[in-house]
Formats: sequence, C-alpha cells, structure tokens
Amino acid sequence: MEQIVKTLIVEDSLPTRRLLRARLETLGCDIIGEAENASQGLKMFRELNPQIITLDLVMPQVDDLTTEKLFKIIRDESPDTSIIVISSSAKRVSAARYISHGAIAYLEKPFVNFDQLRDKLVHLYPQMSSRGIRPSTNLLR
Repeated sequence: MEQIVKTLIVEDSLPTRRLLRARLETLGCDIIGEAENASQGLKMFRELNPQIITLDLVMPQVDDLTTEKLFKIIRDESPDTSIIVISSSAKRVSAARYISHGAIAYLEKPFVNFDQLRDKLVHLYPQMSSRGIRPSTNLLR
C-alpha cells in the first residue's frame, strides 16, 4: 500500500494555498488541512499531526500568535515535523535563521521552480519516489 505524506499548509493567501496544494499533491503529499493564520495553523498542527508544514512567514497576526512563535512551538512539540518556510520578502537573514533552527527549505514567492524542494522531499520521504517522483536530474527531456 502506497504511503502518503500528510501535509498542512499555513498561508493567508488563497491563490498561494491553491498553488501549493497543486504542486505538493503532484509530489505525493496529502494536504490534510489549510490554515489562514498562525492561530488556525497551531490548532490544525495539534489535531492533524502532519509530517510536513508549509509556513508563510508574513501573515496577519491573530490571537497574539506570530508565525515565528508558531515555528518555535512546532519545533519544540514535534522536532521531526518538516517545516518549509515561505515568504514574499527577500529576507535572506531571516531565511538563514529559520534554516539554522530546523526548517528544511525556504521558498520565496512567487514560486518559479520547485525542483530543489522536490529533491529535498524525495530524500526525506522516500515513499514519494514510489509515486514516480524522481530528482530533477532525471526529469530532463
């Protein structure tokens, strides 16, 4: 039986959530939830126990919970959960800080190329390769 990778999207932009869903599903992710802010993201994280979380760094703050606090909570409560941080701002210092604290990838909007993310996910979740997903070097035509 094929294993799926449970994924939670935490993103305030509906068009971006749709794009992430489409791209991640093609990689073998099962999108088990979508949150519009960090507060919803925390609730869904605790209820759904995802293996991967995409986390937009710039979202409206709700219930005094920032995305930075949500990132720290996820790292503390579930260190094995893979977090992909996403931002529309080119704050390389911020990206490096999140990567150094355990994020597996940093993506900037607008998304142009998912090859590096695909390669990282296939490495971390080998069951994705059973879905025909191969590292980008094998996709050259």
